[in-house]
Amino acid sequence: MLRLGIVIDSAAEVPPHVVENPHVRLLPVGIRIGDKTYIDERKPAATRDFNSRLLDMRTAEVSKSMPPGEVEIRKFLLEQVSTEFDHVFGLFVMSTRSPIFKSAFEAASRVITDSMPVRMRAGIKGPLLVECYDSMNLFSGYGVQVMEALREFEAEPMAASIRSNMQAFSKSAYGYLAPSNLDYLLARARARGDNSVGMLGQAAAKMLGIMPILRGWQGKTEAVAKVRGTAAARQHVLNLARRELGRGLLAPFVCLSYSGDTADVEALPEYRSLAQEASAKNVTVTLQEMAPTNSVNAGANALSVGFIGQPHDAGL
Repeated sequence: MLRLGIVIDSAAEVPPHVVENPHVRLLPVGIRIGDKTYIDERKPAATRDFNSRLLDMRTAEVSKSMPPGEVEIRKFLLEQVSTEFDHVFGLFVMSTRSPIFKSAFEAASRVITDSMPVRMRAGIKGPLLVECYDSMNLFSGYGVQVMEALREFEAEPMAASIRSNMQAFSKSAYGYLAPSNLDYLLARARARGDNSVGMLGQAAAKMLGIMPILRGWQGKTEAVAKVRGTAAARQHVLNLARRELGRGLLAPFVCLSYSGDTADVEALPEYRSLAQEASAKNVTVTLQEMAPTNSVNAGANALSVGFIGQPHDAGL
Protein backbone atom coordinates (compact mmCIF):
# COMPACT_ATOMS: atom_id res chain seq x y z
CA MET A 1 0.00 0.00 0.00
CA LEU A 2 1.34 3.43 -0.97
CA ARG A 3 2.28 5.71 1.90
CA LEU A 4 0.67 9.03 1.03
CA GLY A 5 1.46 12.43 2.53
CA ILE A 6 0.92 16.18 2.21
CA VAL A 7 3.66 18.83 2.03
CA ILE A 8 2.88 22.46 2.89
CA ASP A 9 4.98 25.57 3.43
CA SER A 10 5.19 27.97 6.37
CA ALA A 11 2.64 30.37 4.88
CA ALA A 12 -0.25 27.97 5.53
CA GLU A 13 -2.25 29.36 8.45
CA VAL A 14 -3.10 26.14 10.27
CA PRO A 15 -3.18 25.21 13.97
CA PRO A 16 -0.24 23.34 15.54
CA HIS A 17 -1.97 19.95 15.46
CA VAL A 18 -1.97 20.07 11.65
CA VAL A 19 1.78 20.74 11.47
CA GLU A 20 2.30 17.86 13.91
CA ASN A 21 0.07 15.45 11.96
CA PRO A 22 2.13 12.41 10.87
CA HIS A 23 0.80 12.71 7.33
CA VAL A 24 2.02 16.32 6.97
CA ARG A 25 5.50 17.71 6.35
CA LEU A 26 6.27 21.43 6.65
CA LEU A 27 8.68 23.18 4.27
CA PRO A 28 10.16 26.07 6.32
CA VAL A 29 10.51 29.60 4.95
CA GLY A 30 13.22 32.05 6.00
CA ILE A 31 12.86 35.73 6.90
CA ARG A 32 15.80 38.11 6.89
CA ILE A 33 15.69 41.26 9.04
CA GLY A 34 18.90 43.25 8.79
CA ASP A 35 21.74 40.83 9.43
CA LYS A 36 19.58 38.21 11.18
CA THR A 37 17.72 35.31 9.61
CA TYR A 38 14.67 33.67 11.18
CA ILE A 39 13.41 30.28 10.03
CA ASP A 40 9.65 29.91 10.31
CA GLU A 41 9.09 26.34 11.47
CA ARG A 42 5.69 27.13 12.98
CA LYS A 43 6.83 26.65 16.56
CA PRO A 44 4.21 28.38 18.77
CA ALA A 45 6.69 29.92 21.23
CA ALA A 46 8.94 31.24 18.45
CA THR A 47 5.91 32.60 16.58
CA ARG A 48 4.69 34.43 19.68
CA ASP A 49 8.14 35.90 20.30
CA PHE A 50 8.50 37.07 16.68
CA ASN A 51 5.08 38.71 16.57
CA SER A 52 5.48 40.45 19.93
CA ARG A 53 9.01 41.80 19.37
CA LEU A 54 9.76 42.27 15.71
CA LEU A 55 6.77 43.77 13.90
CA ASP A 56 7.95 47.38 13.98
CA MET A 57 8.51 49.91 11.19
CA ARG A 58 12.15 48.90 10.80
CA THR A 59 11.02 45.37 9.98
CA ALA A 60 8.50 46.77 7.51
CA GLU A 61 11.23 48.63 5.67
CA VAL A 62 14.16 46.17 5.71
CA SER A 63 12.79 42.62 6.08
CA LYS A 64 12.97 40.20 3.20
CA SER A 65 11.35 36.83 2.66
CA MET A 66 13.78 34.04 1.82
CA PRO A 67 11.70 31.29 0.20
CA PRO A 68 13.52 28.01 -0.40
CA GLY A 69 14.74 27.50 -3.95
CA GLU A 70 14.71 24.37 -6.09
CA VAL A 71 17.93 22.97 -4.60
CA GLU A 72 16.73 23.51 -1.02
CA ILE A 73 13.34 21.97 -1.72
CA ARG A 74 14.92 18.97 -3.41
CA LYS A 75 17.19 18.49 -0.38
CA PHE A 76 14.17 18.75 1.94
CA LEU A 77 12.26 16.14 -0.06
CA LEU A 78 15.19 13.74 -0.16
CA GLU A 79 16.10 14.07 3.51
CA GLN A 80 12.72 14.45 5.19
CA VAL A 81 10.18 12.94 2.86
CA SER A 82 11.67 10.31 0.53
CA THR A 83 11.88 7.43 3.01
CA GLU A 84 8.75 8.35 4.98
CA PHE A 85 6.32 8.38 2.05
CA ASP A 86 5.93 6.94 -1.43
CA HIS A 87 3.71 9.62 -2.94
CA VAL A 88 3.19 13.15 -1.61
CA PHE A 89 0.98 16.03 -2.63
CA GLY A 90 2.48 19.48 -2.21
CA LEU A 91 0.07 22.35 -1.69
CA PHE A 92 1.87 25.69 -1.72
CA VAL A 93 1.23 29.39 -1.21
CA MET A 94 -0.12 31.50 -4.09
CA SER A 95 2.35 31.34 -6.98
CA THR A 96 1.74 34.96 -7.99
CA ARG A 97 3.04 36.05 -4.57
CA SER A 98 5.84 33.55 -3.99
CA PRO A 99 8.22 31.43 -6.11
CA ILE A 100 7.83 28.38 -3.83
CA PHE A 101 5.33 26.57 -6.06
CA LYS A 102 7.50 27.01 -9.16
CA SER A 103 10.63 25.86 -7.31
CA ALA A 104 8.81 22.86 -5.84
CA PHE A 105 7.48 21.90 -9.26
CA GLU A 106 11.03 21.95 -10.65
CA ALA A 107 12.36 19.97 -7.68
CA ALA A 108 9.65 17.33 -8.01
CA SER A 109 10.79 16.20 -11.45
CA ARG A 110 14.39 15.73 -10.33
CA VAL A 111 13.41 13.96 -7.12
CA ILE A 112 12.01 11.05 -9.10
CA THR A 113 15.57 10.10 -10.10
CA ASP A 114 17.44 11.44 -7.08
CA SER A 115 15.26 9.59 -4.57
CA MET A 116 15.98 6.14 -6.00
CA PRO A 117 19.37 5.53 -4.32
CA VAL A 118 18.18 7.07 -1.05
CA ARG A 119 15.15 4.80 -0.92
CA MET A 120 17.15 1.79 -2.10
CA ARG A 121 19.55 2.19 0.84
CA ALA A 122 16.52 2.19 3.12
CA GLY A 123 15.21 -0.98 1.51
CA ILE A 124 12.36 0.75 -0.33
CA LYS A 125 11.57 0.05 -3.97
CA GLY A 126 10.71 2.69 -6.55
CA PRO A 127 11.03 6.49 -6.58
CA LEU A 128 9.33 9.13 -4.47
CA LEU A 129 6.49 10.69 -6.44
CA VAL A 130 5.70 14.35 -5.79
CA GLU A 131 2.71 16.25 -7.17
CA CYS A 132 2.63 20.04 -6.72
CA TYR A 133 -0.43 22.26 -6.53
CA ASP A 134 -0.85 26.02 -6.35
CA SER A 135 -3.31 27.02 -3.61
CA MET A 136 -3.85 30.31 -5.47
CA ASN A 137 -4.27 31.87 -2.04
CA LEU A 138 -2.39 33.02 1.04
CA PHE A 139 -2.76 33.48 4.79
CA SER A 140 -5.93 31.71 6.03
CA GLY A 141 -7.20 31.30 2.46
CA TYR A 142 -4.29 28.89 1.98
CA GLY A 143 -4.63 27.35 5.44
CA VAL A 144 -8.29 26.41 5.02
CA GLN A 145 -7.38 24.39 1.92
CA VAL A 146 -4.84 22.43 3.94
CA MET A 147 -7.48 21.73 6.60
CA GLU A 148 -9.93 20.41 4.03
CA ALA A 149 -7.26 18.45 2.16
CA LEU A 150 -6.25 16.72 5.37
CA ARG A 151 -9.85 15.98 6.34
CA GLU A 152 -10.60 14.37 2.99
CA PHE A 153 -7.21 12.64 2.94
CA GLU A 154 -7.94 10.95 6.27
CA ALA A 155 -11.47 10.02 5.19
CA GLU A 156 -10.37 8.55 1.83
CA PRO A 157 -6.58 8.21 1.44
CA MET A 158 -6.60 7.59 -2.31
CA ALA A 159 -4.38 9.47 -4.76
CA ALA A 160 -7.14 10.15 -7.30
CA SER A 161 -9.49 11.75 -4.77
CA ILE A 162 -6.72 13.81 -3.17
CA ARG A 163 -5.70 15.08 -6.61
CA SER A 164 -9.20 16.09 -7.68
CA ASN A 165 -9.93 17.74 -4.34
CA MET A 166 -6.76 19.84 -4.36
CA GLN A 167 -7.54 21.05 -7.86
CA ALA A 168 -11.05 22.07 -6.78
CA PHE A 169 -10.26 23.79 -3.45
CA SER A 170 -8.17 26.58 -4.91
CA LYS A 171 -10.98 27.89 -7.10
CA SER A 172 -13.38 28.41 -4.20
CA ALA A 173 -11.06 29.46 -1.37
CA TYR A 174 -11.25 33.01 -0.03
CA GLY A 175 -8.72 34.66 2.24
CA TYR A 176 -9.48 38.01 3.87
CA LEU A 177 -7.12 40.26 5.81
CA ALA A 178 -8.03 43.07 8.21
CA PRO A 179 -4.82 45.02 8.89
CA SER A 180 -4.22 47.10 12.00
CA ASN A 181 -1.36 49.40 10.98
CA LEU A 182 -1.77 51.07 7.59
CA ASP A 183 1.69 52.68 7.72
CA TYR A 184 3.29 49.25 8.22
CA LEU A 185 1.22 47.70 5.45
CA LEU A 186 2.13 50.43 2.98
CA ALA A 187 5.83 50.29 3.92
CA ARG A 188 5.87 46.54 3.28
CA ALA A 189 4.02 47.00 0.00
CA ARG A 190 6.62 49.54 -1.14
CA ALA A 191 9.48 47.27 -0.10
CA ARG A 192 7.95 44.36 -2.04
CA GLY A 193 6.91 46.41 -5.06
CA ASP A 194 3.31 45.44 -4.34
CA ASN A 195 0.53 47.75 -5.53
CA SER A 196 -2.46 45.82 -4.14
CA VAL A 197 -2.96 48.40 -1.37
CA GLY A 198 -1.58 51.41 -3.28
CA MET A 199 -4.96 52.97 -3.90
CA LEU A 200 -5.31 53.58 -0.18
CA GLY A 201 -1.86 55.01 0.41
CA GLN A 202 -2.96 58.60 0.38
CA ALA A 203 -2.68 61.15 3.16
CA ALA A 204 -6.45 61.52 3.34
CA ALA A 205 -6.95 57.79 3.91
CA LYS A 206 -4.44 57.77 6.76
CA MET A 207 -5.88 60.94 8.26
CA LEU A 208 -9.37 59.45 8.30
CA GLY A 209 -8.17 56.08 9.58
CA ILE A 210 -9.37 54.26 6.46
CA MET A 211 -8.40 50.60 6.44
CA PRO A 212 -8.43 48.34 3.39
CA ILE A 213 -10.01 44.92 3.48
CA LEU A 214 -7.71 42.73 1.40
CA ARG A 215 -8.78 39.54 -0.34
CA GLY A 216 -6.86 36.65 -1.81
CA TRP A 217 -8.81 34.70 -4.42
CA GLN A 218 -7.85 32.67 -7.49
CA GLY A 219 -4.30 33.98 -7.62
CA LYS A 220 -5.19 37.63 -7.10
CA THR A 221 -4.68 39.87 -4.07
CA GLU A 222 -6.60 43.11 -3.96
CA ALA A 223 -8.35 45.63 -1.74
CA VAL A 224 -12.07 44.84 -1.97
CA ALA A 225 -13.53 47.19 0.65
CA LYS A 226 -12.66 50.20 2.78
CA VAL A 227 -13.74 50.74 6.36
CA ARG A 228 -12.92 53.28 9.02
CA GLY A 229 -10.67 51.98 11.78
CA THR A 230 -9.16 48.70 12.93
CA ALA A 231 -12.21 47.60 14.91
CA ALA A 232 -14.45 48.01 11.87
CA ALA A 233 -12.00 46.04 9.71
CA ARG A 234 -12.07 43.10 12.11
CA GLN A 235 -15.84 43.23 12.35
CA HIS A 236 -16.07 43.27 8.56
CA VAL A 237 -14.06 40.10 7.93
CA LEU A 238 -15.71 38.22 10.79
CA ASN A 239 -19.20 39.22 9.66
CA LEU A 240 -18.32 38.23 6.09
CA ALA A 241 -17.43 34.77 7.37
CA ARG A 242 -20.68 34.63 9.35
CA ARG A 243 -22.73 35.64 6.30
CA GLU A 244 -21.10 33.04 4.06
CA LEU A 245 -21.42 30.41 6.78
CA GLY A 246 -25.14 31.13 6.77
CA ARG A 247 -25.29 30.79 2.98
CA GLY A 248 -23.47 27.47 3.18
CA LEU A 249 -19.74 26.79 2.97
CA LEU A 250 -18.20 24.22 0.63
CA ALA A 251 -15.93 22.85 3.38
CA PRO A 252 -16.57 22.62 7.15
CA PHE A 253 -13.86 25.05 8.29
CA VAL A 254 -13.36 28.73 8.99
CA CYS A 255 -9.68 29.44 9.64
CA LEU A 256 -8.44 32.52 11.48
CA SER A 257 -5.00 33.78 12.39
CA TYR A 258 -3.96 36.89 14.28
CA SER A 259 -0.56 38.55 14.56
CA GLY A 260 -0.94 39.28 18.25
CA ASP A 261 -2.53 37.84 21.38
CA THR A 262 -5.41 35.66 20.17
CA ALA A 263 -7.35 36.64 23.30
CA ASP A 264 -7.99 39.95 21.50
CA VAL A 265 -9.98 38.07 18.86
CA GLU A 266 -11.71 35.73 21.29
CA ALA A 267 -13.05 38.79 23.14
CA LEU A 268 -14.83 40.14 20.05
CA PRO A 269 -18.63 39.64 19.99
CA GLU A 270 -18.45 38.87 16.26
CA TYR A 271 -15.94 36.08 16.87
CA ARG A 272 -18.07 34.56 19.62
CA SER A 273 -21.10 34.68 17.35
CA LEU A 274 -19.13 33.08 14.52
CA ALA A 275 -17.99 30.25 16.80
CA GLN A 276 -21.53 29.61 18.05
CA GLU A 277 -23.09 29.71 14.60
CA ALA A 278 -20.38 27.45 13.18
CA SER A 279 -20.82 24.91 15.97
CA ALA A 280 -24.53 24.68 15.20
CA LYS A 281 -23.64 23.78 11.60
CA ASN A 282 -20.81 21.34 12.52
CA VAL A 283 -18.23 23.72 11.09
CA THR A 284 -14.87 23.95 12.86
CA VAL A 285 -13.42 27.39 13.62
CA THR A 286 -9.66 27.49 14.17
CA LEU A 287 -7.69 30.41 15.58
CA GLN A 288 -3.93 30.65 16.09
CA GLU A 289 -1.15 33.21 16.05
CA MET A 290 -0.22 34.28 12.54
CA ALA A 291 2.86 32.68 10.99
CA PRO A 292 5.89 35.00 10.89
CA THR A 293 6.08 34.34 7.14
CA ASN A 294 2.78 36.22 6.90
CA SER A 295 2.87 38.61 9.85
CA VAL A 296 6.10 40.16 8.56
CA ASN A 297 4.00 41.46 5.64
CA ALA A 298 0.75 42.17 7.50
CA GLY A 299 2.12 43.87 10.61
CA ALA A 300 1.08 43.47 14.24
CA ASN A 301 -2.51 42.73 15.27
CA ALA A 302 -3.74 41.89 11.77
CA LEU A 303 -6.59 39.39 11.44
CA SER A 304 -6.82 36.85 8.63
CA VAL A 305 -9.98 34.83 7.88
CA GLY A 306 -10.27 32.03 5.34
CA PHE A 307 -13.03 29.73 4.12
CA ILE A 308 -14.03 27.72 1.06
CA GLY A 309 -17.32 29.07 -0.17
CA GLN A 310 -19.62 30.23 -2.91
CA PRO A 311 -18.93 33.30 -5.08
CA HIS A 312 -19.88 36.43 -3.16
CA ASP A 313 -19.49 40.18 -2.85
CA ALA A 314 -17.01 41.40 -0.24
CA GLY A 315 -19.30 44.22 0.83
CA LEU A 316 -21.73 43.96 3.72
